[in-house]
Amino acid sequence: MNVKTSTAMRSAVLLSAALLASGCTRTKRETVLSSDTLKVVAVTESRLDINVSKYQHYTTFELYVDGGKLSDRAFAGLLDDPGAADDRFVHTDAVVLDDHAVLLASHNRDSLRCWTTRLSTSGGTPRVEELMSGTVDCSIRPAPAGWKALYEEPGDLILIREHPFQRHPIAGYWYVLWIEGDVAALYQKDREHERLVVRLARISSDTSLAEQALPMQQYAEPDLLYASPEARRQWLFDNFRVSMGNTPSIQLRADNRLETITPEVWAQYQANDQENRELDARARAEGEAWNDAQRKALDAGR
Repeated sequence: MNVKTSTAMRSAVLLSAALLASGCTRTKRETVLSSDTLKVVAVTESRLDINVSKYQHYTTFELYVDGGKLSDRAFAGLLDDPGAADDRFVHTDAVVLDDHAVLLASHNRDSLRCWTTRLSTSGGTPRVEELMSGTVDCSIRPAPAGWKALYEEPGDLILIREHPFQRHPIAGYWYVLWIEGDVAALYQKDREHERLVVRLARISSDTSLAEQALPMQQYAEPDLLYASPEARRQWLFDNFRVSMGNTPSIQLRADNRLETITPEVWAQYQANDQENRELDARARAEGEAWNDAQRKALDAGR
């Protein structure tokens, strides 16, 4: 190896080590809301991942009320959750509702608990309204314009209307495809009855207006989990005829673009599901056995 090549390689290694040690972090601050009483600032840290030579971006939000930063203790007091009194909070999502209110997704520093709340300062007094709490995920999901979606544990949907602000619980783990007035088109995979379901539902009363069910042994599950609201709407109208008259209805289009599967593929799906259920049951049993052993060990040491 010649001297120039060796020197260049050593320089590259030293540079990588320096970047790794320093984190090569850049911070960007952007005000997303600024009113007389409430200010919300997005703080984005960009960290260089030397393994792929790309920056990874992480955004959190800082809250200011009446010109002062809202402390963790003050937020905990507004949250009115005794178990969170000494927590430190990370606000990971913020949706501006109006000049005096913001929709927040937050978790504590160890990520053992999370909350979705509405922080408002209408009338000059800050107030936090808890919309849901959990231990896994309280993130704010995209939905059709003017709406946001939340998912309670173990999975019920909550539709949030931004203007005027409203909270509407919908039983079941549904993907939101489209909203028109007080009616939502929803989709879910019904494993128990081995079918894919598209439903029209009255949002304000959580009542079913019309439904189209497709057998899972014939149709492949669509890739909607990370699809945008626009892509979900397009999927709906590419494959179904939706009527919103006096008698709402939804029907599969004759020219639908749904992907079908063969009996062999369906058999493989069933085998995979059975294997996953067995693995889950084994993991639960092992976890319970470990917990029992820990409790017995603690009791024995007392």
